[in-house]
Amino acid sequence: MKIRANNKKYLLSGRHRFFSPLFIFLCCFLVIFILIFFAGFYIRKTQSFLPSVSSLYKSWSKQDYQSVYDNSGLILGKRPMDGTVLALHGFSSYYLFSEQTDSAIAQNFLTDSINSLRNAWYRVTESEKPQIAYILGKSYYQKGYYYADLAMKYLDYAYNAGIHTGDIQEFRGLSAALLGDNTLSIAAFTDALSVSTSDLLLFAIAKSYEKINDTDKAKQYLYETIRTTKDDLLTLKSYYELGTIFLTEQKFTEAQAEFDTIIEKEPNSADAHYGLGVIYEAQGDLIRARAEWRKALKLDPLHVGARAKLNI
Repeated sequence: MKIRANNKKYLLSGRHRFFSPLFIFLCCFLVIFILIFFAGFYIRKTQSFLPSVSSLYKSWSKQDYQSVYDNSGLILGKRPMDGTVLALHGFSSYYLFSEQTDSAIAQNFLTDSINSLRNAWYRVTESEKPQIAYILGKSYYQKGYYYADLAMKYLDYAYNAGIHTGDIQEFRGLSAALLGDNTLSIAAFTDALSVSTSDLLLFAIAKSYEKINDTDKAKQYLYETIRTTKDDLLTLKSYYELGTIFLTEQKFTEAQAEFDTIIEKEPNSADAHYGLGVIYEAQGDLIRARAEWRKALKLDPLHVGARAKLNI
């Protein structure tokens, strides 16, 4: 019995030594296979839910900027360094900014546009950079005076690289005007005007000529603005600029005619009453001058010129 028991024990222990390593190997292989299978399945599943880049271009061709913005955001959640998707996200952000009426939301889109395009700049080919520079330059211009140098930098890059779309010269002119380079702004505005006539462009050119003291050219463009525009506010602004120019030229009769025209069209114009006061002051009629300045102050209690004249 002992021998049998020993034999039995011997046989069992031998079988155990033979199958244990194989069993462990098979288990490990199975676990690894299952992990690889589910990892691949997960990757395929997550990737299948991401929009394709071709779908972004399709939405872009339909000018569906919200769709481009939303779907490019999804892709960037998984591929944050994709230069093409970053560029499309930045482009769509800018156009959504342009359509917004809520200033807070608009600024968020504008910031998103700049950040996306700056990141895209380092992740695209050289041939793709001019288009990015064009939108990035316009985005920086929209940020205001303190970003005008960056606006000019990228707009110049785009222009010199061959981007000559309808409004690039207009934005170059606006950026140059902010930087005080009125000669460049006039050249850019005039070039833009040759592509498409615009009352705002005419007025901008007039202001640039006024800043370099070429009043004859300034008046020429202001008269043309008045002739072509259908914008009542721009018309009044043009009359006021003409009145101001005539004042500096000491042509008081002509200046008064411009300010009177404004008051006839808009009786509540504080600027026009202020201008009349300056004319009366120059003519030595301080009583009438102060009366006009008080009218201006009544219409606009914060009017800087009227407050200064009345020592308030």
